[in-house]
Amino acid sequence: MGKMGKWKFGTVGFLVGTLFFSGIAWGATNKIEVSFDPVRFIVDKVDKTPSGGKFNNNGSPVPSSFIYSGTTYVPIKLIGDMIGKPVAWDGKTKSVLFGDSVAEGDYLSNKPPIKIAEDMVINGKMKIDGQEYDKGLQLPKRGFIINGFGDHHKSLTQSYTLNGQYSDLSFMYGVDDSVKEGSGKLTIIGDGKVLWTSIVSKGVPIQSASVNTSGVLDLSLEFGVVNEGYAMINIVNPVLSRK
Repeated sequence: MGKMGKWKFGTVGFLVGTLFFSGIAWGATNKIEVSFDPVRFIVDKVDKTPSGGKFNNNGSPVPSSFIYSGTTYVPIKLIGDMIGKPVAWDGKTKSVLFGDSVAEGDYLSNKPPIKIAEDMVINGKMKIDGQEYDKGLQLPKRGFIINGFGDHHKSLTQSYTLNGQYSDLSFMYGVDDSVKEGSGKLTIIGDGKVLWTSIVSKGVPIQSASVNTSGVLDLSLEFGVVNEGYAMINIVNPVLSRK
């Protein structure tokens, strides 16, 4: 492969602002040569490499890594996802927070809900792609089925009061490893308006999302299934970032 086939040009400001954390910007406009050759990520012998070499950054697919001057650069949020640690941005101190540095009160799953979904598991043991988590929300372990045998629900909804105090909600999501198959639908609703929605299917690697919650007073999470079938959706490390 020739040099131009291996190397691509990128703008530093765009890459850093997009890849590492929303809200972080770099004013440089000089262009540099970076390599987007695929990089695999193995964590505790489990392959955590994002599909297609792309990372879902707030709904936009971006490179999961690039190499510049002999150093490999990776999105901070992707690192947090792979090691199962929540990541938050403290705008006041301009700090990136990992793991226990994230305030307990800023976990959505630690807040008392104003509407509780039937049999919702809160901060229980969850596993996605071989990684265990204990912060988040999970559909009932006894099943979530439409027009079949078992529990008959069209959707489950859990709601919280935010009082406009938070700028965004960041989380990871996927189908629990204990489920062999199934698809579900996850919807985030703020003050009666759909802010974000996604289909969650077995076999798809864990994904990340960040939802703008600026000014939102009441937030609801709606869990459903796709057509007929079974779903067990996990929302892990749901972190609320303050303004």
